Amino acid sequence: MPKKKILLAPNSFKECADSVKVVDLLAKYLSKCNVDLLKYPISDGGDGFLNSLIFNFDLKELTYSISTPYDDSKFNCPVLYDELNKKIFIESAKVLGLQIIPEEKRHPLYLSSKGLGELLKQINRSINTGKLDVNNLIIGIGGTGTNDLGIGICKVFGLKLTDKYGKNLDILPVNYSKVENIIWSKPKLNFKIECIVDVFNPLLGEKGATKLFAKQKGATEEEVELLEAGFTNICNILNNNKLYDLMNSNYGAGGGLAAGLSIFFNAKIKSAFDSLINNKKLIKKMEQADIIVTGEGKFDKTSLIGKGASAVLNLTKKMNKKIILCCGQVEENIEKELSENIQVIKMNKYSDSSNYRLNFEKEVENASNKIIQALI
Repeated sequence: MPKKKILLAPNSFKECADSVKVVDLLAKYLSKCNVDLLKYPISDGGDGFLNSLIFNFDLKELTYSISTPYDDSKFNCPVLYDELNKKIFIESAKVLGLQIIPEEKRHPLYLSSKGLGELLKQINRSINTGKLDVNNLIIGIGGTGTNDLGIGICKVFGLKLTDKYGKNLDILPVNYSKVENIIWSKPKLNFKIECIVDVFNPLLGEKGATKLFAKQKGATEEEVELLEAGFTNICNILNNNKLYDLMNSNYGAGGGLAAGLSIFFNAKIKSAFDSLINNKKLIKKMEQADIIVTGEGKFDKTSLIGKGASAVLNLTKKMNKKIILCCGQVEENIEKELSENIQVIKMNKYSDSSNYRLNFEKEVENASNKIIQALI
């Protein structure tokens, strides 16, 4: 009797392990079964975006020294270079993510995306000097610790914010409510920018960039209100000056990073969901498999608006296969909406705390044992 083929196609588990690591851990324990394992770690643009690309494609890693979101200290940030197709891939979580922001610094009012601006400037310089041949720069947006509308990027290219007295303000979200004027001239870059976003959510409002996600970045209730007021003021200024109408924007991903790149750099915004459901390599492996295992750290209402695991589930609707959704947490009301052919396996406990991360492999082992039982 031929061995069953199991496809491992999880998304990352936030702050615990990226999708490549999760695949490796699942394979370590599932290999005890008499099965063939297929592997395709996925990413919706957030944590693990670069590692999933390295696993699935032949790309070269480059590093650039840039500033952290919380001060002027430097760190080495990786990017991937596709020399054949003249593309650079950037993971916003590697540039601005929680993983590089100490817990005591996680206050988005005082965090800046300037490091991404420095990265863009250095890549542009590498093209000018002939070190790189690049036409397109792809930025995976998700998992950011910043919530600054991408305005910090523009600081590196000369943007200024002034108050009602014409005085320059520090370019941080804590000052956005005081802004009366935005002084900006778009730079000439040697590449086009494309953003892959994990969600299409509004910039403002209850389901917006700030109110839906800022608490995950460390903001208090009071800070959330200040951030929302600042974003609203910036949007009003842009709209009144006929620079851009952001009031109805669905580019709230990455703390407004997608919106900022669209406004100030003419970036094209694309859905990771659409990229995954049109990924021929992934679809081929899904067709080869008898059983498909996907999942992510927390599967909730935000997962259903474009995140990676939901794309895999969407693809399986046309396939008569057994699906296992292995997650740290699954919201009860969401679980009730899943198809009958989807079996949910939850870890015994799940948290993005440092103590939990130390025990993450044990949790994956326990989940793998549950998957093995489901296969019998």
